[in-house]
Amino acid sequence: GRRRRLLFRLRRATRLIEQRERLQDVGLGLLAAAIALALPAAQPYTTGNEALLRLSGETVLTQGLMYPLGRGAMEVASGTEPAEAVRMIAAIMFGLAIAFTLAFLRNLGFRRSATVPATFAAFATPFAWIGATSPVDYAPGMFGASLILWSLFHYEQTTRRGYHWRAIIYFGVAYMLHMESALLVPAVAWAVAHHPAYRKEGQINFFAVVIVLAMSIGIGLSGSSESARMEHLAQRALAGADDYSLGALAGWAVTLALGLSSVLFGVYQLLFARRVESARRAPAWIVPWCLVALAPVIAGSPDFAPIAPSLVPAGALGVADWLNRRGTAAREMRFGAGLFALQVLATLLIVAT
Repeated sequence: GRRRRLLFRLRRATRLIEQRERLQDVGLGLLAAAIALALPAAQPYTTGNEALLRLSGETVLTQGLMYPLGRGAMEVASGTEPAEAVRMIAAIMFGLAIAFTLAFLRNLGFRRSATVPATFAAFATPFAWIGATSPVDYAPGMFGASLILWSLFHYEQTTRRGYHWRAIIYFGVAYMLHMESALLVPAVAWAVAHHPAYRKEGQINFFAVVIVLAMSIGIGLSGSSESARMEHLAQRALAGADDYSLGALAGWAVTLALGLSSVLFGVYQLLFARRVESARRAPAWIVPWCLVALAPVIAGSPDFAPIAPSLVPAGALGVADWLNRRGTAAREMRFGAGLFALQVLATLLIVAT
């Protein structure tokens, strides 16, 4: 009886700690959303603002959820301007992206001394911050990517193949929020194929997920103006889909280095950094998740920045992994705070120029 009571108290304490950390995740996300809403970008991004143009009365092609969400925001908050409505949505999505990133890092077993500074260092990059304070869909793209990652790293399922359908549904939400998420189809399918409970059916699951997601995207593109919709998808997913040029690659090198500096550091730590043999590496499907960022770089123009919102939460994972290898919570916090401060300083300098 005594052992059972001790076990009951331990489980209760564990649940209370989990509930407190969940509330902290939500609170930090709300704080980030409030700051993003209070500090609009002095030089906001202008690409990907079809919903804003449509809300302003212009006849433009727009797909996804941003336009109906913007309309809903304008109706709820009477008198709200189109730019304010879209920026409000972007700020909320920015906070949700941070909350879900903190959640999946916590579920992976990282300490708070690693998850909090890693997440904020990644989301403090210029692409992420200016995107969250501009009337564009970059912050919704980060939220969609964070939602998918939370789902893919959450292996538990309450129904048979619940993991599969959850990943498919969350991908659909992410794609409707930011069309560049279409590039994540191979990574999502690979992750589903490698679920521990269905490894023997890996190939079948991979192709099944690819077919379902491709059909969903195809159905969304069908109907009137199908060719225009497909061209719009290519432009949105491939940074304008301009012709390949060495000059564009050189421009991308500078643009990405400045716009996603701490994120790229995290991706490097995730994919290429050396570690002891006993250290756990990220699952293999994270490689195509990160490498899809090369598609708009190869096919598009740096004038279409920002790109690759899916890299931001993945970069946070890489930074958390790097901090975890520092050894102790105190070192994690010290190194993480230093990286966050450096990224904030760099972002402020870029925003000021």
